[in-house]
Formats: sequence, C-alpha cells, structure tokens
Amino acid sequence: MVFNSITFLIFLAIVLTAYYRLPFRGQNILLLVASYVFYGWWDWRFVSLLIFTTLFDYWCALRIDAEPNQRRRKIFLSFSVIVNLGVLCTFKYFNFFADSLHHVLDFFGMKATFPVLHVILPVGISFYTFLSMSYTIDVYRRELKATRNALDFMLYVAFFPHLVAGPIVRASFLLPQCQRARIIIPAEVVNGIWQILMGYIKKVVIADRLSDVVNWGFNQPTPPFSNLNAWLIIYAFAFQVYGDFSGYSDIARGLAKLMGFELITNFKAPYLVTNPSAYWQNWHISLSTWLRDYLYIPLGGNRRGTVRTYINLMITMLLGGLWHGAGAAFVLWGFFHGVLLAIHHLWRDLTGGKKVTIAKAAQTPSGIGSRITKIVLVIFFFHLTCIGWLLFRAGTLPPQFSQVQVVRGFLRAMFHPSFAGGLSPLALSVFMLGGLAIFFQWKFEKMDKFSTWQFHWQAIGTTLALALITGFGVFKGSQFIYFQF
Repeated sequence: MVFNSITFLIFLAIVLTAYYRLPFRGQNILLLVASYVFYGWWDWRFVSLLIFTTLFDYWCALRIDAEPNQRRRKIFLSFSVIVNLGVLCTFKYFNFFADSLHHVLDFFGMKATFPVLHVILPVGISFYTFLSMSYTIDVYRRELKATRNALDFMLYVAFFPHLVAGPIVRASFLLPQCQRARIIIPAEVVNGIWQILMGYIKKVVIADRLSDVVNWGFNQPTPPFSNLNAWLIIYAFAFQVYGDFSGYSDIARGLAKLMGFELITNFKAPYLVTNPSAYWQNWHISLSTWLRDYLYIPLGGNRRGTVRTYINLMITMLLGGLWHGAGAAFVLWGFFHGVLLAIHHLWRDLTGGKKVTIAKAAQTPSGIGSRITKIVLVIFFFHLTCIGWLLFRAGTLPPQFSQVQVVRGFLRAMFHPSFAGGLSPLALSVFMLGGLAIFFQWKFEKMDKFSTWQFHWQAIGTTLALALITGFGVFKGSQFIYFQF
C-alpha cells in the first residue's frame, strides 16, 4: 500500500474515522493493527519478521535496564545488535557479500562457490531495523528507560506513517507520544493537511513526471547522447529523488499531525548549500544524525586526531552508502561523499578552524559580492551532488545493464559536452519541475507554518496545490524510491 493510491486513501479514512472516536488506549491498539495491515499489504509473511525483531529488542532493553552488571548489560546489547544486523544482512546483503568474496577469491586464482539466497527484500527493513536497534542502544547508554508496555513499543516501531521509509525517529522523541494521550490541535491538523498536499506535489507532480525522463536516459545500454543532455538526465534524477523522498517524509509528517503525533523534519534545503557538511545537515537528516550518533562518534569522531577523523568519516559514509543498497555503486556513492567531507574538513583544518572561510562567508552574505559567491558555490556543489547521484542511480539498474559502462558513458558525455543538436525538448519541463523543487527548499520553513499564513494566502496556496496535483499529477500508484532500502 503506497501513500499515492486510492487504496491508501480509503484505508486512511477508515482509520481516522475510528481513531477520533476511541479513547487513548483504544487508539493505540487501532494504530498498531492498522500499521500491521499497512505493512502486510505488500507481503503478510514479513509481518512476523517485524513483530519478532520488535519483541526481541523489547526484551533485550528490559534486560539491559534491569541488569546492574555492566558486562551482562553489554551481552544483551550485543544480542540485539547481532540479531538486528543478522536479519538485515541475511535479507539484504548476503548475496552481495557472497558475490564479492567470490570475485576476490577468483582474482587470486582460488575457486569457490557460495549459496545464493532467493529471498524477497522486506520493504523498509533498513528503516525499522535502525529504529528498533537505536532504542536498545539508548537504553544501554542510560539515555532512556526501557518501557514496560509492549504495545507502546510495538506502535513506536510499526507506526505506519514512518514505518517503511522514515524518518528514522528516535525512541526518546516518539515513544513518549505513544505512551500518553494525544491532543488534536486544529492548527496542527491544518498544517498536517498542507504538508500532505506538499508531499503529493513533490511525489506525483515532480518525482513521477521526471521519472519518465530518468528511466529513458538510464534504460539504454549506453547514453544515446554526447552533449549536455547527459546533465539534463542527471538533473532530472536529482530533482526526482528529492521530490520522491522528501515528498514521502512530508506526507508522513502530515499524517502524524492528523493523529496528534509529531515526526522530525527530514529535509530542509539540501540543494541550496555550499559544502558537504551542510548537505548532510539538510538531506535525510534522520539517517545522517543516526550515523553520526551511533557510528561516527562511537568510532571516535574527531577526538582522536586528524588522520583518525578522516578514517572515521570514510567508514561512516561507506557504511551509509551500503545502507542504501547492496551493491558496489552504493558503496562508491558513499565513498564519493566521504571524500567530499574529508576535503571539506581538510580545508577547515588548513584555515586553522577559523570561521572566516569562503563557504562560511557565503552562508552569511553581507554584500553583493558575498551573495554572488554563495550562488556560485551552491551551483558548484549541486553539480558535485549530481555526480554522486549518477553513481546512486546506477546502483538501481537492472542486472542486464553494466553499471560501469553506464557510469562511464554518462561521465564521458557530461565532461566532453557537445552543443550539436542543442538541448532536448524535455529541458523546459525538467527546469520547471526542478525550479518548483528549489522553491520548496527555499521556503521550507514557511511551508511548515501554514496555519500562521493569512487566510487569503492559505486559500491561494491550497487552490494552487490542488490545481497542480489534479492537473499535472501522475496517478499510477508508483512506489517510492526509498522503499527498496
């Protein structure tokens, strides 16, 4: 069941109608059952897997919280981490690692065969695994008390707005909302409806309109163009993936508001930043902060010297890339962003850690020169981001395509441009939809406060949103890109 389907809208209407009529505990039971129905719509077999990992972490957290012996607490934490990562690796990474090991051994002249698991990847497994695992880690760190109510914890993990594609909300933020009665605030309901509309615009207008352009460009053995249209395809994918994932997060946040919940902001203005650090503070914020708090900082962060800082950065980004998909292209995507972050940190080190850097000056313009500098840096870093998106998109290609050949072909076209033939007629639609995506990023703070707008602006905004959705939306019920992760 996807947000952009008639089935989901019927499901939502039934859930909300019952939700508003039930007391607090009845609401929790309703939401838990509805969440399992929502998840099981794809494949009921994996509901049992979701319940198993949830209850196992619930039990581990109780044992960790009650255990005074530090060594035993660490044992129960290890149980949780091993089981969660074991499930994730079995379903998502086993074949990738087996194939990689086969190639390594073959390179050294050793022959070996490994079994291949013919399993379906459970939708959203990376999201709910990280969500549940972070809970036991927080209990182990004594940053959170283990809940005794299993239903509350199960709802925290399975809450259907964020279950399959985030945001990855920490237990310290969402679990208390599951444990107390929610108050439906009219202004927040208004904001929620607006966020849902914004999410639909991003998904069915921006992302799904651009998907045809992107699919055509990548579903060729090699790029059938040798001019600037190669960049056009990459621009289209950059705006598609933003519209798709940011749209999901907006709808999830809006749905939560309708029920008195609050989810964290997952996207701000990722394409309007001037450096890689700022990018990861604005793109998939819940994942980047998860990787920071549960991987980068435990590895030592920047506390163990310059060289170790760069190593920690690279490990974090490599694993962040691998989190997105079991393939070399995703690992290279993570490596690419790790290199960008390392270069940025190196620049800051060379300038003595002073705040008066080019990037910092561009972020706080005091005159026309600084504003121009910022615009140039934004454009430059956006193109670096697009190169990374080329690697990311290559990782989703069907097996019959050579990822190396496709990436090489695109890079050759992108950096040896020819103006012969001019831009494709599709350029106008790509730039218009991309401009709309940039507008949402530019005004993201304003978009979150719809209830504070004057009434006539609310009426104009709602009318325009509905006109865009009904007039230009693609209603095929297409899945969201991040469902596969």
